[in-house]
Amino acid sequence: MQIRQLITPSIQQQSYAFLIIATVIFACCLIGIFTRPITFLALLWPANPILLGLFLRFPKLNILGGWLGAITAYLLADLVTGNSIEITLYLTISNLISVSVPLILVHLTKLDYRDYNKGLSFLYLFTMCTLGGCLLSAFFAVQSITHVPNSFMSPERFWTEFGMWWTGEIFNFVTFLPLILTFPAKKESRQWIFELFTEPLKTSDILPFIAIIISVAFTHIFFGPGSLLYPLAALIWAALSYRLFSVAFINSVVCIVTYHSLTYFYLSSSSNAFLSTTISIRIGLCMLGIAPLILCAISQNRQKLYHQVLDYANHDSLTNTLNRRYFLEQSQLFIQEPHNKSVSILMIDIDHFKQMNDRYGHHVGDLVLQQFAKLVKHKIGLNDLFARIGGEEFTVLTLNTSLEDAIQLAERIHHAIETAVLNIENQFQIQMTISIGIAHQNLPLSGTLQQLIVRADQALYSAKAQGRNQIIISTE
Repeated sequence: MQIRQLITPSIQQQSYAFLIIATVIFACCLIGIFTRPITFLALLWPANPILLGLFLRFPKLNILGGWLGAITAYLLADLVTGNSIEITLYLTISNLISVSVPLILVHLTKLDYRDYNKGLSFLYLFTMCTLGGCLLSAFFAVQSITHVPNSFMSPERFWTEFGMWWTGEIFNFVTFLPLILTFPAKKESRQWIFELFTEPLKTSDILPFIAIIISVAFTHIFFGPGSLLYPLAALIWAALSYRLFSVAFINSVVCIVTYHSLTYFYLSSSSNAFLSTTISIRIGLCMLGIAPLILCAISQNRQKLYHQVLDYANHDSLTNTLNRRYFLEQSQLFIQEPHNKSVSILMIDIDHFKQMNDRYGHHVGDLVLQQFAKLVKHKIGLNDLFARIGGEEFTVLTLNTSLEDAIQLAERIHHAIETAVLNIENQFQIQMTISIGIAHQNLPLSGTLQQLIVRADQALYSAKAQGRNQIIISTE
């Protein structure tokens, strides 16, 4: 991150970043401090991963005001809860190392955290945090804080303190960082809430969540090293069933609850039992937390690719309208639904399109087809089918409309095309006209769908034979 990018924003932006970061990080620090067992490091320290997540997610906060807000929050939280000034300074520097090093590595490697659907982006980011910020932060903390008088860290157990700090930081990043990075944007949140209240809840949506609750409950009932694996199968099930943010949230809750259960079980036995088991518990929980996230990201990426391939297979690549095969499939399904009462077919042909291609070239012809398709899409209904049959010939299927309604739709399309002026790459303008043939019939069809399409096609040919730029209605 260049220094100029940190200091150039206005005073108002710097003040805004300061207030937001200072408020959030101060609250997170207090959460960590109040979960700290006596004479030990905090069990949870969400401040560092949340600060990194905010700086990655909202670059406008990653400015001088944001950093000053973070420093103020770190210092203030430790001072008001009784730490000495010297320990507070060393803790603050350690926390800043934990955040700044991954940010520098992300900047140098140009890693796009938003590309998490490829799966490995999470792994790369966690590696930068683990071997970068967390490692250097732990090394600095142990080298400095252990030498402060009345410190809660002992120089006699150097490697234990180092392991506790390092694994604790890794656990915090695995637990909290995905929550910030995958939190849905405003548009996605609205869509998610809409689906939540409009779509019926399926049993298959509830079962993975129930399995997680049961597996986590087992960690409170049957203590032991193996309890780390109790939620694994349920988390894999959730990773294949839910969205990435939901998996990240469930992951965080499972890791925190399991960690709390196991930690206090060993802490209640003795401090030696706590120290000898906590490092391995944290490493195990990190592995447990990373696996479902990567699996969910890869699974969603595959689903996305599948839908893209399906979309390419069913749509015309140039105009993004339905292709002939998919149009016929969907039309057949539509007319077979018992609640549909009538069907209208509009066959549309762009007049003199071949001459347009010959005069301006095929590239301009493609642009004309794309503009034409956009104009028609604005005139048809959401439930109407619109397809490119071939070349410059298109068709529209509309259901449950009278013949008069179909004629009015054709007239709206005809008028929109006739009055449109297409600005081709800001070089010249083109106007065009269309011919339309209409076939209408009540359902069920007396013949086949193909026969109805042929009738609309014959009406289109009649319109072209009679001089083009007009609408002809098929008569049986």
